[in-house]
Amino acid sequence: MNQSTVKPLNKQWLTSFRKEKKLDDYLLVGDPLIQWISAKGEWRKLAVRCTAVECLVILKHAKYSRRLHIVVRGKGGEYSNFAEALGELIFLTDRLAKNDYVAFAFPQSMRDLVISQAQNMPANWRKLEKTFNCAFVFFVPETAGKEVEQLEWRDVLKQKV
Repeated sequence: MNQSTVKPLNKQWLTSFRKEKKLDDYLLVGDPLIQWISAKGEWRKLAVRCTAVECLVILKHAKYSRRLHIVVRGKGGEYSNFAEALGELIFLTDRLAKNDYVAFAFPQSMRDLVISQAQNMPANWRKLEKTFNCAFVFFVPETAGKEVEQLEWRDVLKQKV
């Protein structure tokens, strides 16, 4: 009988994330987002990869052979460079299949700032969608009990700030 055991967290891994705040970003944004997505049943968690540079959640569609790669962003200056974040995504995933989707996840408190930045660069925002097959932007509430806001990539440009 094969029984899988849960591996303990690598303390060195944990320390490197604490320095870069990536683990905190994941716990604030990524974990509640995964719980919310799992409750809907359309996507299943495949992997979570965090490095000192980025946190990435990879989900597999329940019916189709598609993956959703979500770049998890927290509070701080790193949220501002979308192209850089997507470059990190490609670096972390090695490659994206043509039927894979990409998304960003931010804390709810960053909503207005992220939307205004996207609206200040509409041509680049559309290019990112086309180049990386960007599908969604998630805004995760920082307090329990509130609903995660999911926006289609193009709908971000239509939002009022």
